[in-house]
Amino acid sequence: MKKSYIIAAVLALALTAWVLGGYFLRTDVKEVANAPEDTKPVPAMTVSVRTQEAKPVSQVVVAQGQAEPNRTVTVRAETMGQVAEILADEGSTVATGDVIVRLEQNDRQARIARAKARVREQESAYEAAQALGKKGYQTQRQADQIYSSLQTAKAELEEAQIEIERLEIKAPFEGDVLSVPVELGAYVDTNGEVATIVDNHPLVASVQITQQKITDLKVGQTASVTFATGQEREGKIRYIAARADEKTRTFRVEIELPNSDGRIPSGISAEAKIPTGSVMAHFVSPADLSLNDAGKLGVKTVSQDNRVVFHEAVIVMSDADGAWVIGLPPKARIITLGHGYVQIGEQVQVAEEQGGAGMAGSKEAAARLTTGGVGEPTAAQ
Repeated sequence: MKKSYIIAAVLALALTAWVLGGYFLRTDVKEVANAPEDTKPVPAMTVSVRTQEAKPVSQVVVAQGQAEPNRTVTVRAETMGQVAEILADEGSTVATGDVIVRLEQNDRQARIARAKARVREQESAYEAAQALGKKGYQTQRQADQIYSSLQTAKAELEEAQIEIERLEIKAPFEGDVLSVPVELGAYVDTNGEVATIVDNHPLVASVQITQQKITDLKVGQTASVTFATGQEREGKIRYIAARADEKTRTFRVEIELPNSDGRIPSGISAEAKIPTGSVMAHFVSPADLSLNDAGKLGVKTVSQDNRVVFHEAVIVMSDADGAWVIGLPPKARIITLGHGYVQIGEQVQVAEEQGGAGMAGSKEAAARLTTGGVGEPTAAQ
């Protein structure tokens, strides 16, 4: 009996402990749930910043093309005949009026002799008709007919003399003989091809300019052309097409270049650089560029109150070291380290760079890309 009471007492104590344990557990959970949050502020992100000012950058339109002769002509025979002499070889230089090919005369001298005799005969007849007409022995009509015959004879003589002159096929201008597709003794028809002559002075660089850039160019504008041979020439735009090519939507532009020494041949590849003005731009390294939520390329900077600002940037020139961009304020505090971890408008702590690598790259690029203006780098478009 006593043992039963003891067991009952132990069970009662265990049940009481279990109930009280649940109460205290619920109380602890409630207290934890209702505990106030930690109000300690999170420290602002620290970013590395480089302060720099925009620099003048010369903008340049770059276009590919080829060197072309100033003019090319296919010299043709104005009369038929057999080739008697070839006086200009392929690759030789000729002056204006130099004989390239001479044809056989055959009976052309005899034709001139007959034409001269005919002229003399008609001149005598006309003189006699005038004398008889003064004495009244011949009518004016008869005298006019003889005069007409005299003029016909003179015209026939002139034609025969021109025919002799046409036997000498001459260069129409100074240039280089590109080809002579005839052989000694060959027969040439009227309008037959005798030679091709090219004039490479001045030389012309023909390039294609996109429709977005054509309004930046004008006739007389200076340009620099580099050829596939490594040679360079300075020239001026002499022609801008008034209509775009229907297939490529580009405009043909011709740049006239001096080539008096003839060292640059026509037909080789060429690259033209045409300055179109200058803009104020910042040099940034590729690591300084980022994208905003809209996918726009730009640069993150820090405002005067140390908040992150995003500026959409337009690249006006780029190379292996970085890019010259516009769209930033004249003086910008560019985030160079940490821009990927901060949001636009976020307050940040600033660690200023002292002569960082980006600025060094900017100076090197400016020195390398200067094209005429002192300390003005060139931006290719």
